[in-house]
Amino acid sequence: SIGFQWSLNFGDTIRVNETLAKKWNGMFYELEAYKAKHGYCNVPIKSGALGKWVSAQRKQYRLSKEGKSSRMTDERVQKLESIGFQWSLNCGDVMLRNKVTLAKRWNLRFNELKAYKAKHGHCN
Repeated sequence: SIGFQWSLNFGDTIRVNETLAKKWNGMFYELEAYKAKHGYCNVPIKSGALGKWVSAQRKQYRLSKEGKSSRMTDERVQKLESIGFQWSLNCGDVMLRNKVTLAKRWNLRFNELKAYKAKHGHCN
């Protein structure tokens, strides 16, 4: 026997929920620190645990809005919104490393292309 419990009693459930809440709050504090450093909360998913957590928050929020089972609570929504969290991103709103949005970078490159065409008569 390895001591596996097939069911948890009420006290065990409370301890599990408290542990999950502590983990959530820990990630929230990491997100606050990220925002203080970068100026925004749009952590790329490729940025490790924090990026995956941010993506998971968006997914949980979407599930809650669709009336599906979700771990997102009103308190969590308020905490995230209090630091400027965006629940959905338009591609153009995504921040790049140098704090320029994709839309702004696209427009810069498009204007460079227009200037090139004006000078050379073609875009090739």
